[in-house]
Amino acid sequence: MKTFSFALAVATIVWVEAEFDLVAGAAAPAALKTILEREGYGGSPLQRRFGNHLFVHTVINGHRTALMIDTGSPRTLIDRDTIRQLGLIVRETTVPVGGVWGRKSERYSVGNLATLVMGNCTFTNVPITVADESHINKIRGPHLDGLFGAHEMWKFGMIIDCTRQMIYVNPKGPSVAAGQGLSTFLEARGFTRIPMRFDASQHLVIDAALNGHRIELIVDTGASTTLLATSTARAAGVALSPGSRINDSSAGVVPLDIGRAQQLTFGTFSVASAEVAVANVSKEVGAGLLGEEYLSWNFGIVDVGGLNLYLRPPDSTSAKKR
Repeated sequence: MKTFSFALAVATIVWVEAEFDLVAGAAAPAALKTILEREGYGGSPLQRRFGNHLFVHTVINGHRTALMIDTGSPRTLIDRDTIRQLGLIVRETTVPVGGVWGRKSERYSVGNLATLVMGNCTFTNVPITVADESHINKIRGPHLDGLFGAHEMWKFGMIIDCTRQMIYVNPKGPSVAAGQGLSTFLEARGFTRIPMRFDASQHLVIDAALNGHRIELIVDTGASTTLLATSTARAAGVALSPGSRINDSSAGVVPLDIGRAQQLTFGTFSVASAEVAVANVSKEVGAGLLGEEYLSWNFGIVDVGGLNLYLRPPDSTSAKKR
């Protein structure tokens, strides 16, 4: 139930057969869109706000809302203020709220959303966690009411196109055939497939390497930038220079360094001279987070349903044609 936005009822889905309009400039390439539609997927456009956060307009119990698309959050999490505005009844727990910088004095609440509409899909009986997420609205941009998490993404076979800003949903859930078709399609266009898995804390993780040192990173579309633990960066010989400071309500002032890694590898996909943020993070974060900047720069396709991440170098012409 921990959330990392650097920044248990079973849900069901109702599929609405309808055409969807894509906003100007956000339309996915016809080929990728077509291959997914053939497998029964429907798509919704995402938007990117200041802070490099991808979000989607939603309707919760008939009320207009917006949620960040956050693979770093194991569960869908709704801000307490939104819960109060919607008049939803939730149950308190004894589980402390977790974050990038450590645990907080606040405790999670849990509940269910009767309906959550995203694009032309309506999710029903959606389990949620509840916490104070007001910090995500301290930066400039549209108001966000919470985080759409990895558990629901996996349950409904979601695929996130980080660069083209689209999210695709399979009403039948994860599909082996669809995953294989997507893999064949993308690898033929030069994408590298990187297997993902859920760790013991239900975070999506990948095998990675930092200057040749093996590590494990959380795939976090809710993280503006890639963030490494200070201990991990120092062990791998990453050169550090002072950066900025972050004010956290629980941890206080957190120094944030800038690191330059000679080689940062995600699976078998390598980035030379990679710049990353470095800080003392909570133990639940582990070695760190693979953030949105490297996902979008490298045409990241996050197939949560198929548990695969696909990346392609930014100078690739074939990636632009997909």
